Formats: sequence, C-alpha cells, structure tokens
Amino acid sequence: MRMTRKLASVVGGVVLTGGLLAGGAGIAGAAPGGAEAAKDCPSGYFCVWSGKNYTGHRQQVAGDNKDLTKYTVFRAFKSYYNHGSSCDFLGYSGKNHSGSPWLARKGAKDSLSGSGFWYTKSNKWTNCR
Repeated sequence: MRMTRKLASVVGGVVLTGGLLAGGAGIAGAAPGGAEAAKDCPSGYFCVWSGKNYTGHRQQVAGDNKDLTKYTVFRAFKSYYNHGSSCDFLGYSGKNHSGSPWLARKGAKDSLSGSGFWYTKSNKWTNCR
C-alpha cells in the first residue's frame, strides 16, 4: 500500500520523521539534486528532504517516534526514501500513532513534482523481515 497524493491533500501533507536511534534529530545540510542524492540516506534509516528530488535539508529516523512535531523540517517535506534494513515505515497523521496511517515499503522513494508537501506526526517500523 502506498500513500496517495489524495491522502496527502486531505491530511494536509505528511511530515515524516524525526529522531535517531538515540532519540535525537538528525539533520544534514543541503544535498545535491536527483535520484542519486537519495543514496545519501544511511542504510537502516527513513530519510526525508525539504525539497523536491532529494534536495534541501535532510532528516532521518531509525526508530519509532510518538511525536515528530518538534522537528520543523518535517512539517513540509517533498522527498522521502525508506532505506530501512528490513522494515516498512508506517507514518501517522496524528501524534502517538493516531490518525490516518500510510505505509512506505522498504526501498520506497518518492519526490513530489507539484507544489504540495507531505507531513507525518508519528511513526513506527512494521513488517520487519
């Protein structure tokens, strides 16, 4: 199952991620554009970029998060890549794993072509193999 743009517009976008394994935010500087830039996402992480085509600021998560709203860079991201080692990324529109869920399968990546954005307020890792 893949998050649709219709869901993104209904929910208002989707801010995906915000803590490292230790629970802190991981923000990187501006990244070069294009699908090749997605390779900058470390193995085992779910990464989001503030810009289209994996550009702008990157943030990454490798654990479950009940509240991602404190990470402002994820309130409006335009690219993502699930470079998780063995799990799918399950994002939620609400804090504490509430609201509408959406799934990014292991290896999934996407970049918006229009003017919209995604946001996610909490996440879990699921379907681990």
